[in-house]
Amino acid sequence: MQPTITSTTAARAPWLLRLYPTAWRARYGEEFAALLDDYPLTLFSLLDVLLGALDAHIAPLDTDGRILRMLHRPRRTAIVVFCAYIAFVLAGMSYQQSIEDDLHTLNGPHPDISLAYHVVFFVAPLSLLAILAGGAPIGLVAILRALRNRRWDILALFAVPPVALAVWIGWTLVMVNVIAPANAGQANMRHPLGAALFLSWGGLFVLAAIASTAAVSIAVSRSDLSPTLYRFALGPAAAATVSMLVMLGAVVAWGLLVRAEFPAYMLGRNGPSGLVAESLTWLAQVGVMAVATLVAAIALIRAYRSPADPAGAVTPAAA
Repeated sequence: MQPTITSTTAARAPWLLRLYPTAWRARYGEEFAALLDDYPLTLFSLLDVLLGALDAHIAPLDTDGRILRMLHRPRRTAIVVFCAYIAFVLAGMSYQQSIEDDLHTLNGPHPDISLAYHVVFFVAPLSLLAILAGGAPIGLVAILRALRNRRWDILALFAVPPVALAVWIGWTLVMVNVIAPANAGQANMRHPLGAALFLSWGGLFVLAAIASTAAVSIAVSRSDLSPTLYRFALGPAAAATVSMLVMLGAVVAWGLLVRAEFPAYMLGRNGPSGLVAESLTWLAQVGVMAVATLVAAIALIRAYRSPADPAGAVTPAAA
């Protein structure tokens, strides 16, 4: 039985409605409020409402005021899993970055710690292949259709990832070839300048990843693609989510094993740039991974439990 959020419809409807665009509220607000009055607001349905609000913001209305097919659940699920996967990858890269200098010390004499780490190392490529298997056909068809229809707005959104990557690579080259040589001895991670450079490098990467993910999601949401593509993507999305769950379990096991074998390491200031304790870094990484995996899993469960909609659109009640 799903946990129900204890609040009255009168109290929750206004703030939930405010999450949606003005045009959407003008057309569907009364029906949406009536829907909330008829059904209990569970944690799953609250996530559905939040994702529906995201859909309404990034998917425009057509001339009849009908929500476009972005609200088709397989499409929404594909985008949600993609976004959750990117968040998981960012946390995973942080995990790798924070421990790479100590891998030999931690993994060498302890095969159980090494096994937990290598589970992540070998499963990560499988999850990427699953994402590519489900997402590449969607992206390719969306780009080809945008070219054919001269949808320059969609093509511009697909251009964001390579441009963001180029900016990040450019800043990396400037740091390595200009700033570091000009500040010899001050560019290490323990120096304030080095720490600032590291944070700017990592922060720019995170911003590039967020911008790229948002741009691709919006581009796909504005592309009129066949629902068959999104239903096909559900299988690879499920495989990617299972891989995320396996890697999450391995990272948790790694941290617990290291805590048992090397308590001083987890309590010391061994995090990125020595700025935080390794235990706090690990907990933050696990938290992001867990939330990303949970969001992806819930989206998939909702997609598989909902009936197929051959028309490709749903009513506000389903949104």
